Amino acid sequence: MASLQQDHTILVSMQQALGIAATAPKPVNNDSATVPSPRKKTPAEPRKQTRKATAEQPTDKKPAADKRTAGNTARKTVQPTLIELVGRHLTEQSEPRSAAEITTALSQSHPDRGIKTTVVRTTLENLVARSQAQRTKQGNSVFYTDTNSPEPTPTPASETGSEPAE
Repeated sequence: MASLQQDHTILVSMQQALGIAATAPKPVNNDSATVPSPRKKTPAEPRKQTRKATAEQPTDKKPAADKRTAGNTARKTVQPTLIELVGRHLTEQSEPRSAAEITTALSQSHPDRGIKTTVVRTTLENLVARSQAQRTKQGNSVFYTDTNSPEPTPTPASETGSEPAE
């Protein structure tokens, strides 16, 4: 406290030397240190009033959100899901198809949807996991068929026209 009073005295003398009016409070007595009174709390009512005022004002967000939701539900009921599209495409095919072939066919039949090969491949693997599709590998390629369609069986040599020479 003594060092603060000394600093205060030096600052006041500097202000006097510069010609600046000293507006600082008088030095405090060491023996009677006063503690400032606690701050008064401001009433919270003005804040509540502003909240009420903003709550009473109509906002355009809620009706717009309802419109978007209504549009999405209507769109969902009209368009089948990708799982349904892939499953239906597999049932229509008589031979195994790759994910790329399925993606191409679905993209041509549904140009408004952005169908990607990776998503179709994931969907096909989910169908295989649910036993709704079968996966066969031929070399590095993977082909998918519907579980209800018959397994492609290798045709006998007599039917292919390549009979052994006698």
